[in-house]
Amino acid sequence: MFVVHSNPIPMAKSYNNVITRNYSGRVGDIILKNYNGKSVMTKRPDCSKVVKTVRQLEFMNKFAKAVKYGLYVIKNQELSNYYRKKRPDMDPYHAAMSDYLSRPVIERVDVNGYQGLPGNVVTVSVWDKWSIEGVDMVIFNSLGEVIECGAAVPRQFSANTEWDYTATVKNVEYKGGRVEIRVKDKPGNVVQSGVIFNGSS
Repeated sequence: MFVVHSNPIPMAKSYNNVITRNYSGRVGDIILKNYNGKSVMTKRPDCSKVVKTVRQLEFMNKFAKAVKYGLYVIKNQELSNYYRKKRPDMDPYHAAMSDYLSRPVIERVDVNGYQGLPGNVVTVSVWDKWSIEGVDMVIFNSLGEVIECGAAVPRQFSANTEWDYTATVKNVEYKGGRVEIRVKDKPGNVVQSGVIFNGSS
């Protein structure tokens, strides 16, 4: 039997109720929870007047996309196997969502080895909770013109945390120019960063 308390917020408690003790969730406007063997029923809170911040709205939108990605993964055998192998302790759906919500991080860009000559190397250190799928670079001269672009190569034994791009084109006006880095993960999240060439060695 439920005992209704005289609380401004409609709420009911039940102790050892055989019907409700193993259930939690929402049914219509009723929220059912379990606390230490006690079944608690409350009315669904009215959030219609709550004004969400821009950041909250952005996260809600991102979370909704993560859900869609998770649903896509469980229908894709190759991706499901990938996440199952990557995280055996998680089901592919939740692993995929976690991956989507975790963006890559560009930790460091080393341009000291670049002096505008073919064979010079730009190195970027990146990190991701799951995996980095690719790193692209675009090199500009001081006039803002694109000199070259291409894919960086992961350094051996770095577990995809260190990537090198080897220049192939001479860049006479490299001082004051820049390199732009684009890092992509498995779900397609992309982060970008840029560094100016100052000519120091």
